[in-house]
Amino acid sequence: YEYNWLITVISIVMIFAASFLPFYIISFFWMFPKPLPILNKNFVKKSLYWLPRIIFSLVIVTFILNLFGFLGSYMFFFRRYVDMTLGNLFIISVITGLVSLIYSYTKLKSKKEKRPIFVIVVSYSLAVLAIIYTSTLANELAETIFNNPEFFLPILFVAVLPLSFGYSIFKYSLMEVGDVIKNAIFYGFLTVSLAASYFLVIYILGLGISTAISTEYQGIIAGIIFVIFALLFQSTKDKFQEYITRKFYPEQFAAQKILIQFSSEIPMVVGMENILNYTQEIFIDSLKVRKYAFYLCSNGNDKFSLVRSYGVYALPVEFISNNSLLNESISSKESLNKTNIIEHEEFKTLLPGIAEALTKESIYTIVPLIVKSKIIGLMLFGLKYSGARFAGKDLELLNAAANQVSVALENARLYESEVEKMKLEHDLENARKIQESLLPKTIPQIKSLQIAGCMIPAMHVGGDYYDFIKVSDSKLYVIIGDVSGKGLAASFYMSKLQTMMRLYCDDKTTPKEILSKINKSIYESIERNSFITVAVGLFDLEKKKLHYCRAGHTPLIEMNYNSLSYHQSKGIGVGLEKGDIFDSSLDEILIDLKHEHSYIFFSDGITEAMNEHDEMYGESRFEKLLIENSEKSSEAILNSTIQSIEKFRTKSPQNDDITLAVVKFN
Repeated sequence: YEYNWLITVISIVMIFAASFLPFYIISFFWMFPKPLPILNKNFVKKSLYWLPRIIFSLVIVTFILNLFGFLGSYMFFFRRYVDMTLGNLFIISVITGLVSLIYSYTKLKSKKEKRPIFVIVVSYSLAVLAIIYTSTLANELAETIFNNPEFFLPILFVAVLPLSFGYSIFKYSLMEVGDVIKNAIFYGFLTVSLAASYFLVIYILGLGISTAISTEYQGIIAGIIFVIFALLFQSTKDKFQEYITRKFYPEQFAAQKILIQFSSEIPMVVGMENILNYTQEIFIDSLKVRKYAFYLCSNGNDKFSLVRSYGVYALPVEFISNNSLLNESISSKESLNKTNIIEHEEFKTLLPGIAEALTKESIYTIVPLIVKSKIIGLMLFGLKYSGARFAGKDLELLNAAANQVSVALENARLYESEVEKMKLEHDLENARKIQESLLPKTIPQIKSLQIAGCMIPAMHVGGDYYDFIKVSDSKLYVIIGDVSGKGLAASFYMSKLQTMMRLYCDDKTTPKEILSKINKSIYESIERNSFITVAVGLFDLEKKKLHYCRAGHTPLIEMNYNSLSYHQSKGIGVGLEKGDIFDSSLDEILIDLKHEHSYIFFSDGITEAMNEHDEMYGESRFEKLLIENSEKSSEAILNSTIQSIEKFRTKSPQNDDITLAVVKFN
């Protein structure tokens, strides 16, 4: 009974191996040398995952029942049945693996791909035949010819299989399997060696502590010593592992160093184009990736655009993807602590629109670029320079590098957005200065006229303009205009309008003639989607007349003590038409100047002012205010109007320029 526990542990390990190994063999050869379509089916994935666990659980239950004697006389029957089932399962898996390997081999196109696989197919076939022979015919022969072990020699062909893998790996650099097996050999040896060293030192330290220190403090001191030793051991292990990688895998070591350096340098690269160029330079020139592509996702939608590529020709310039599905897949992997990599087997599910093109271009690995749980881009990779896929630690480093690229791209986007914002603010500031420079610096003094005017610009500079041009002691031009659009372009047209007004306004030219000349001059230069509304009034005090003409602007209001009226002459905006139609649409009217009457020139920024409830100030409210203040001076009328609008708006931002000119005749 001394070794019963050891026999039990060994039995459980053997049951575990017998339950899981067949399914690992099938999974491996359905993935190698290229994934088979059957792996994309969900029920296949679930079967490969759950069946070995179910079998293992059932066998363990049987084993426990047998261990405690519950099976009784049925013990032999159950044991033989379990052994036969697991043995048959192993043989079926081996045969299934061989059939899958042969099928995959026939699907390979080039001789370069087939050559290393052919060696494995031959050795695997010999191994399968040897297993079948040993399990059937050899046993029958051994029953009668027990002393002839030569009948079991064919089983040695099984050993040819790992040798063929090794030969193909080292001879032909067989894709990523080379890295897997090499790492298994060297790092396995390293782990075992270091573990043995660790336990040996622990054992020696334990003996030394128990001998040198009293029982009372042994536990505390031993714990401290073991913690210090564990830290030193970890550091030594990491350095030794780095040495092994550098010694036996110079390409892998160099690639890892490059990716680590790239991850530290990319956040310091400024500018979107520089980031994209540097990223491509690293993967193409330094890592010598055979195929590479970089897609960026447009903000707010699922459209990806190809911004960089190398060695690929069939990929679309743009494609639409279901980003919610991609984000869901990434979240699932993160919850399982898996690397955020889109593998070849996931292309049809996650990227159905370009899956065929990706397969055609031999793209095997896609690394998503993620910022704040949203995908902003995709990095696509083919094979490495050695002909292997990215695998193992390479994928971890690729993912780490992609995270840094994501941060760098987001910083570049924010920087460009900030630069654009600063540029816009600079343009707006220049536009404000231009707009302010065009306004009258002083109010002209003319006998019998009270004159007041102001323009309150909105936060975003518009194109409102007003001016008072005195051409003689008895004649005054009042101009008010509104350029469509906002910003620097609007202020530019406003500047041209003011210059032309100053040029054409004289005591011999009528408002209609002035507008006609301005339209002909400005039509050729103004953008087709822009126009200017203008109203021009000429006050002639000798004749006590007001010559009024407007080109699409708000009407003129004439007001006395208790009433007001509108003068709404015809006319279309400046710049909408070259000349004939514009001239024919203009209608200049003649208005008698009356004592104590006020003439109001205004922009639609007054009547269209909005409050926090999205209500407009409106014409009726404006008319009521004017009548209530009709007896006051022009300056008082202007101030009352501005105060009323400010009170109406309360905290709502000003959405348009507010321009008002008031002239009172007395």
